[in-house]
Amino acid sequence: MSLSSGRGPASLFIVYICLMWIGSGRVGITALTSTERLTSRHESNWAVLVSTSRFWLNYRHIVNTMSIYHVVKRLGIPDSNIILMIPDDMACNARNPLPAQLFNNESHWLDVYGQDVEVDYRGYEVTVSNFLQVLTGRHDSNVPRSKRLMSDASSNVLVYLSGHGGDEFIKFNDVEELLAQDLADALAQMAEKGRYRELLMIVETCEAATLLQRVSAPDVITIASSQKDEQSLSFKSDPELGMSLIDRFTYQTLAFFESIDIKSAATLADLFGTYSYEFMQSHFSYRMTNAALRPKDVKLTDFFGSVADIRTTSDRGPQDIMYHGDAQMGRYMAAYIDEDAPWDIDSTLMQPDMSNESIMMWKIFYTAPSPSDSGILNREAIRAWSGFMALCSLALYMLIAHIRMKGYRVNFFCAQTSWGLAPEDSSLVS
Repeated sequence: MSLSSGRGPASLFIVYICLMWIGSGRVGITALTSTERLTSRHESNWAVLVSTSRFWLNYRHIVNTMSIYHVVKRLGIPDSNIILMIPDDMACNARNPLPAQLFNNESHWLDVYGQDVEVDYRGYEVTVSNFLQVLTGRHDSNVPRSKRLMSDASSNVLVYLSGHGGDEFIKFNDVEELLAQDLADALAQMAEKGRYRELLMIVETCEAATLLQRVSAPDVITIASSQKDEQSLSFKSDPELGMSLIDRFTYQTLAFFESIDIKSAATLADLFGTYSYEFMQSHFSYRMTNAALRPKDVKLTDFFGSVADIRTTSDRGPQDIMYHGDAQMGRYMAAYIDEDAPWDIDSTLMQPDMSNESIMMWKIFYTAPSPSDSGILNREAIRAWSGFMALCSLALYMLIAHIRMKGYRVNFFCAQTSWGLAPEDSSLVS
């Protein structure tokens, strides 16, 4: 018996439903991956803060990392979501004239080591292998949960590195090197395994941009303190300690964060506008692998703060003051910022902004937020319902065809009306 009559409209409907299902799963994934950053919000924050240098003469590299540690804690990221890697115990070093204390200003106003610091990897545990395992999650079974980065596809991750580096490498513990390609591969694995929603990586080292130039993982923002053949210079020499206390790029970053709280709407563009070559003596640069984003679209608190509702006993603490009572430094830095153009960067190092027309095309494709305000969950719901409808339609169509082939006379008046059975087939039903 021929089944060609009457199945045209039903077949077209089923094909339409199937195409919706496939489209929502394939075409939708490509578009939503870029647009859901504009319409949804992450669900957790994690930070991996690493100093790669040991020995007393590298005091400033550990202070760099500890200063950033205090910023993210003040803005709400708890120690449970911070992986802190410190290769040398500077606070208890025999050469430290101020035992159990670390300072990033010669006024010694704020101890950045303090009494509430949780170091996850210390001394010779700070290795290239352990750092890459933290990023990729490929740990030995005996590594405790507190030493693991437990992020997922809804997490924003901040990674900060400070140490000695060169062309496409950064030194770990003065005995091994992390290469640019190894770092790029680790970030690609993170993306493949869904270990972040967006990732911000900041590198404070000489020739920092070369370490990041091979990164191609999606939705990664990289910031480098210096370009190839440029040094990342130190700052704040302390005569009592006999060395520099901090690096210039990190110091200028901390100065900006002095006025930032968890409710701040400051963006990466605002931070970039404060970086001054005259002060840092190096050119910073950034790269964004998500072409739909621009610096002005990225809030700093999306990475340095916590999305969770964190309540503290006071709005501001002693770690908020990054000048540490040095009022002259505030005017000193302001003078440099006023002298420099807002974007004192080689234009070839910067990714051009995406046109407004292109961004609107992305927004038109998908703008309705789901009840959970998550583009990912909404996409999955569309796929699930489309697939369910397609399967139900296919099952009913096959049942009708089976009944016709057996010659059963069943009343399918409702099916004839809803599914478009042709009039000439009405003799098959009563």
